[in-house]
Amino acid sequence: MNLELQAQVSAFVLRTAVLVDGDELETWLDCFHENSSYMVVPRENLEAGYGIGLMRCDSKAQLQDRVAVLRHASKFNPHWDRHILSGTAITSAPQDGVVSTSTAFMVVQTQLNGTSSLFCSGSYEDEIEVGAEPRLRKRLVVLDTFTVSNCLATPL
Repeated sequence: MNLELQAQVSAFVLRTAVLVDGDELETWLDCFHENSSYMVVPRENLEAGYGIGLMRCDSKAQLQDRVAVLRHASKFNPHWDRHILSGTAITSAPQDGVVSTSTAFMVVQTQLNGTSSLFCSGSYEDEIEVGAEPRLRKRLVVLDTFTVSNCLATPL
């Protein structure tokens, strides 16, 4: 095992979660390669081979549009997210500078009234371009349940 690579991808995945938790979505976008994809899919759909996701962006430009809508047009329940991550497992050896990883997560959501609850759990199935500045080529967010208990507006 390449410990330097393991540390790099683990720190990178953690950073992506910290940016979402801190509502630094514009900086979070910098974690994506120009030719990247982002999809949130229930495990049930993934295992059945359905390409239907709760959120699907096939390019970084679509992700940028989604963040712009969140900032300027969309009205949704204000809340704070808190990610709890497992360690990140490298699931494939680097190939053309890209590694596949898997990281389990839980997101606790706190409403403005102070109520906190488990929002969702699942795993990030990532393809990360490694190098001086790692970038996500693909983030597949696999949810353990078919639905989330509230509106899924912000990225996970």
